[in-house]
Amino acid sequence: MAAAACLAASPASAQDVSVGPAAGLFSRSRVSRDIPEPEPLALALDLTFGATVWAQVKISTEGPVVSLTRLVRGGFYKQELIELILMSAEAGKPLQRAVGKRRKGAKLSAIAKEYGLDYDRLHESALAVEEVVDREYLPRFPERRRLWGRHPWKESD
Repeated sequence: MAAAACLAASPASAQDVSVGPAAGLFSRSRVSRDIPEPEPLALALDLTFGATVWAQVKISTEGPVVSLTRLVRGGFYKQELIELILMSAEAGKPLQRAVGKRRKGAKLSAIAKEYGLDYDRLHESALAVEEVVDREYLPRFPERRRLWGRHPWKESD
């Protein structure tokens, strides 16, 4: 009875009354409105690394595309992201831990050293991965034209 009263008191758009395993797929919620339009780089990196790596680096529950989109929009570059992903995967550390260190100003080589990794070898691997990303995956996701003064993830009128 209390649950029904709570549903009745909340706005219709915030109510999720669907049931079943796919119930959340089509429901409207506040969380779904906060998910940004994916960046092409985020989509390409998701395809490049795959589910095993994302599990190793303990990517957020939002999923790799959303997390990487937020990092790209937060100022992280392609090579930098690739190196952070490789470091985290090799060291078995969460990606967000390495990202946090980087945001505090740590050099990539210092993070690698702290994780017990050879930065020069890691950097060479990252260059090879970047080449694959550029050749195989980024062309599948062309950049959308961005207009000044508008949200970059909304289509123009």
